[in-house]
Amino acid sequence: MKSLLWTMCAAMLATTAAGTGPAKAETEAVFDAGKFAFENGGEIPNMKVGYVTWGTLNAAKSNAILLVPGTSGTRHSYDRHIGPGKTFDTDKYFVIGADPIGGGTSSSPKDGLGVAFPRYTIRDMVRAQHRLVTQGLGISKLFAVGGSSMGSFQTVEWGIAFPDAMRGLIMLVPAARSDNHFAAVVDAFEATITLDPAYMGGAYKTNPVEGIKRAALIYFPWQTSDEFLIGLDAAAYEAAKKATGERWVKEWDATSMLWRYYASRGHDASKPFGGDMMKALARIVAPVLLLPSMTDRTIPGYLTRELYRGLRGQVEYAEIPSIKGHSAAGAGPGTAEYGFVSEKIRAFLAGLGAP
Repeated sequence: MKSLLWTMCAAMLATTAAGTGPAKAETEAVFDAGKFAFENGGEIPNMKVGYVTWGTLNAAKSNAILLVPGTSGTRHSYDRHIGPGKTFDTDKYFVIGADPIGGGTSSSPKDGLGVAFPRYTIRDMVRAQHRLVTQGLGISKLFAVGGSSMGSFQTVEWGIAFPDAMRGLIMLVPAARSDNHFAAVVDAFEATITLDPAYMGGAYKTNPVEGIKRAALIYFPWQTSDEFLIGLDAAAYEAAKKATGERWVKEWDATSMLWRYYASRGHDASKPFGGDMMKALARIVAPVLLLPSMTDRTIPGYLTRELYRGLRGQVEYAEIPSIKGHSAAGAGPGTAEYGFVSEKIRAFLAGLGAP
């Protein structure tokens, strides 16, 4: 019985990141944000920002929620939570799923520049999204901005750079910066990809899939917890181990993936404030919902607590009870984790008032 239970858990982990199939989208589109200069240098003449929307924007344009994904996610990362009567209820809200720079249908290395594509930052992502929201969609104030993992990095930066641009901020498995323990993981799978002879210093014609799959093996245990892994039988372990690599080679070009993980690896919201994190976070004035996972080791608790301590306004903090580690935030419908996350977000949105 235990073996069957853990096999089911592993199968769920394998589908957590990829989703259970996209929700029915109202609009798939790409916004041309025009000439775009990057924080660390370089520019491109036409920044593309891919996005998808659900629901109807009300006459006052006051019911829009922007959702931004984690490092290897896309505009469809939260589909399972979107729809009539779901977490992000499309009978109430106009929901926007955005592709950050570097992936999906937004501008990225795979468009042709390859390794010549500028090394973008989380703040670059947010500036491009702000152009989408304000210039592309004509929305001056969002009802909420939310995201998981790297999506929380973006959400923090939205609150810092545009403190009056939303009524609330939702952050799952959150932090305001990355640190050396995550850098070590990224450095290891960077070496694995770039040492694949097929990578050819980034000049490859065919995606170096073996390097990507092996890099995913390095990242795999960081997505979960020891308690989860110990309980897996052999078949469940093999299924869970392979899931991330199979998704990565299906959805990602190698250089695009590396550039995206570099952005997460190097993120620190305090950088523009001389390294003073409390000064950076003090700019956030909107109410915040923090939903860390109690067994997360990709974004460990000390980073979430640093974020929590720096927020000066209304903050709700609730740990997701789970052994699934970082993956708990993306658990699918029918799981305890999904129910917990959905309930907390619904209540938080309701507390922000009518759209």
